[in-house]
Amino acid sequence: MKQEMKDIAFNVAYQAPASFVAWWQQLSLTTALAVLLGVLQVAYLLRKWWREESEWGLRLKRWTEGRFTKPGDLS
Repeated sequence: MKQEMKDIAFNVAYQAPASFVAWWQQLSLTTALAVLLGVLQVAYLLRKWWREESEWGLRLKRWTEGRFTKPGDLS
């Protein structure tokens, strides 16, 4: 079973770029632009949410607001 899963993962990774290119080439310019902007928006929101919700992000936010006096307080 493990070898089958490895074969499936390999085939997906091997064929994914060609499938993506074929899909991308069939899109019209406006649809391609909408997809690209949607992906950028999702990436921006994930980054924003991670920075706001993770412990590291909260510490960075407190540091930028001046609640820490020395850089060692970030760790």
